[in-house]
Amino acid sequence: MKARDVKVETENGGGAKAEAEAAESVDTGDAEAETKEKPRVVDRRRVREDGEVSGGEAEETPRVPAYVEQLQAKVAAAEEKFKEYVEKIDKDTTDFRARQEREMERRTQEVKKQAVSGFLSIADDLARATAAVDSGTSQGEKGSALETLVQGVRMIQGRFFQELSNLGVEPLPAMGAAFNPEEHEAVRLVEVDDKAQDGLVVEELACGYKLGDAVLRPARVSVGKYAGGQPDSRP
Repeated sequence: MKARDVKVETENGGGAKAEAEAAESVDTGDAEAETKEKPRVVDRRRVREDGEVSGGEAEETPRVPAYVEQLQAKVAAAEEKFKEYVEKIDKDTTDFRARQEREMERRTQEVKKQAVSGFLSIADDLARATAAVDSGTSQGEKGSALETLVQGVRMIQGRFFQELSNLGVEPLPAMGAAFNPEEHEAVRLVEVDDKAQDGLVVEELACGYKLGDAVLRPARVSVGKYAGGQPDSRP
């Protein structure tokens, strides 16, 4: 901006000096005005790690308030404790299941041991009975050996049913009873002349057994069927 010429006239005759001072004052004012009007330049370029300057504004890491940092630390600690708790629960559950399985296996083996031990003596009786028959046959006493065998088998049978009873096993009554599909297995139908025997068990082919209220094996039976006065088809 060019300096303006200002003429100042004074009565005491110092016009030249006053004019110079006025011109200097105007130049100073113009310089201050130019300084105020000049735009402010802000360098927003970022300096990378390799020393090069890249364009764009420098990104500043946002500062988090102290109480927020404390809350975040507490949340992280709580999550870590919860994770440890879950892992501990999983481990305890796995160990508990393993102990339960081992205990169940132990009890099962104990029950099997008790059940089998009761029949070992029966196996001994069978061995003695067959040994006595073999001995009598070799000596030519067939009749005596056969009688000994029969007696031995009857004794063994009695002991066998006694062991079953000790275990809670009982035979299912079938002969003469009304047919019950839950306890009886009908193998065949047999025609009967007596109407009262219709639907009753008239023959027991294999005995059934139950343990408490549970049926171990249904009895295999023949069921009577009343002919009902039908004509005889036989020749």
